[in-house]
Amino acid sequence: MSEEYKLEDPGEGITEAEVAEILVSEGDEVKDGDPLLTVETDKAANEIPAGFSGKIDSVNVSEGETIKVGQVLVTYTASGSPDEQASENEGQESKQKARKDKDEDKEKEKDKDNKDKDRDENKSRDTQKDRDEEEDEHKDSDEETSGAREEQGEQQSGRPVPAAPATRQLAREQHVDLREVEGSGPGGRVTKEDVRAHSKGPAAGQSAPDDTAQAVELPDFSQWGKTRREPLQAVRRAIARNMSISWSQIPHVMHQSVADITELERFRQRHQEDAEQRAGKLTMTVLMIKALVAALKRFPRFNASLDTANNELVFKEYYDIGVAVATDAGLLVPVIREADRKDVLELATDLAALADKAREGELRKEDMEGATFSLTNPGPIGATSFSPIIHHPEVAILGMGSAALEPVARGTIDHYKLEARLRMPLCLGYDHRVNDGADAANFLKAIVDLLEDPETFLISV
Repeated sequence: MSEEYKLEDPGEGITEAEVAEILVSEGDEVKDGDPLLTVETDKAANEIPAGFSGKIDSVNVSEGETIKVGQVLVTYTASGSPDEQASENEGQESKQKARKDKDEDKEKEKDKDNKDKDRDENKSRDTQKDRDEEEDEHKDSDEETSGAREEQGEQQSGRPVPAAPATRQLAREQHVDLREVEGSGPGGRVTKEDVRAHSKGPAAGQSAPDDTAQAVELPDFSQWGKTRREPLQAVRRAIARNMSISWSQIPHVMHQSVADITELERFRQRHQEDAEQRAGKLTMTVLMIKALVAALKRFPRFNASLDTANNELVFKEYYDIGVAVATDAGLLVPVIREADRKDVLELATDLAALADKAREGELRKEDMEGATFSLTNPGPIGATSFSPIIHHPEVAILGMGSAALEPVARGTIDHYKLEARLRMPLCLGYDHRVNDGADAANFLKAIVDLLEDPETFLISV
């Protein structure tokens, strides 16, 4: 009998995905963990593995289709199922039939001889049965209790719990014993959603907050003029969903300043050729990453996350910086790992490689997960002042504005001179639940001080 395999909840608020490639066909034999299809979700392409072993009976989705959590992807016949064994049994049935007919003749003769003997024995059994009935009534309740305990013991005896490899990995990460999780999938299969509900479900009497705002009905725009519609692509849907979560969950506050980067720009130009020889580009974004890491070490509350469920602040002792990259598909934020352990030229090479992957649509989901702080630089396009949105569950984001030469008066109020200086606006968005205005001012000032004094900057980072 065919069984259905459905799209499991990948978590992170994702409810749908777009099918990019189908990797199996009807009749294919697959094993648990083999890839079934590739989907685009949460700004990246991901493989959906089989959570079963068996033969594909039908593929229920098509490439380019938008699928939702709980939708049937394929139907299959599991290995060892009655349907699969039926064909193997047909060859044996004919042999067994002949043997069975011969055995039945022998049994008939034995039955005749035994009937007389059984008639006498039944009389004595009836007497013993009446005597035992009262005792059995008392035993029944004890046996039922014992059976329940044995069944529970078997469930906890170490037999494999039906779950996909990705679900088992999540359980290990969440320190969840799969034997303690009640499966909601077919045949009691444990899903990722079951693991998350077991480890992080809301306390009794509480409900999880809504991640996205309720959709508002739009007016009929055609009454005023001609319109057209086009569906949102997977990346844009993911951006919309993540921005809604971030804006609804985090109380944003903005703090702005301006950095004089005249001397730092001269330093950048002197070392640009060195970076290009290593397949990188020494941009102001790269230098800002180094300044950010130095400031985050001094102000660790900006490199943290707020755990509202447990009323705790999670301090991260690593520095993975997300850097926004504009692509044709939308704004993607790949993550530079261990930014504190890399020099400027290494960062330039890593950032160039990630930016190329982003623009070519080759980023994986893991390339965009786990940032501790994010940086966005629309300055080259011409931005001066803006309000970047913090990416949940981070607690801050820094925006870099467009650097420009400006006249600056230097000296005293009575004795000064005007100079042309290269100045860059900085916009810090922060979570007011974690940091206050004074914290933001000191954090951003630390960054400005580093950028304005290249010698101190190089020593500090």
